[in-house]
Amino acid sequence: MKRDLKSGLWTLSVLVLCLFSYSFQAFSKTIVIADIDDTLKKANSVGKIQEQAYHFLKKIPYFEMRDLLVEIKGNEKAKSEAIGFYYVSAAQTITFNAQEWLQKYNFPIGRSTLKTLKNKESTYDFKHAVIKNILQEEIKTLDTRTGEKLHILMFGDNAQADAMVYSDLTREMGLDSQIYIRDVKTEATYFDTSIAVKKIPGVKYYFSEVELFQNAEFDYLSAGLKSRTYDSYKKRELIPAYTYKTLTRRLEALYNDKSRAKDDAGKFWNDYYSRF
Repeated sequence: MKRDLKSGLWTLSVLVLCLFSYSFQAFSKTIVIADIDDTLKKANSVGKIQEQAYHFLKKIPYFEMRDLLVEIKGNEKAKSEAIGFYYVSAAQTITFNAQEWLQKYNFPIGRSTLKTLKNKESTYDFKHAVIKNILQEEIKTLDTRTGEKLHILMFGDNAQADAMVYSDLTREMGLDSQIYIRDVKTEATYFDTSIAVKKIPGVKYYFSEVELFQNAEFDYLSAGLKSRTYDSYKKRELIPAYTYKTLTRRLEALYNDKSRAKDDAGKFWNDYYSRF
């Protein structure tokens, strides 16, 4: 009888200790901040006006990026962690209904913010202010009693100011963030020793999703998503054709030789599609 009583008290003590420890477990909340044009939507922001207009009218998403965000959300939910999505673009509200587009293509539900005609700020100033406000709001909601922490995933491209905004805010606010930038300007991807690479320290650049999805932090991605992405890569469908034109024009400006630029662009393109 005494042995049973001691055993019962020991079990109860362990249970109370577990409940006590659980109540003070440090949870985290993940915030995803994403640009839209050239990050989630094909836009050709560094192309010529008529080329931009074509993609503006088509409004085709990067489906692999959509599926990545969906799986990020699913992974956090599976761990019973909170997650929120924010879409911030310097595009004018009058030209693009971001919320409608995001819902149409089944991106994770989240708040979208675009510029208005009255807003005359630069892209950098606009995005810096909007995202800083979002982060300050989120930080205020953290449960300090449990040591809840904020983890930020930032997705953008190098057509404009995303990399600088994200890296500056990370430094200024002491954020726990990971920054992923699509190399639409073709200047952050290694092609040849003679071609300079431009990168901001602490930023992870990717030329296509096949690179992005190989990051260790995305080891939970489904086999289906990885397989679809690699299939698109093998078919040379993962990177928009306009990026090839951007690369060619960049080389023309460097070489001042159209023939050499065209030849090297083809060579670099073929090399990239043989890497993975």
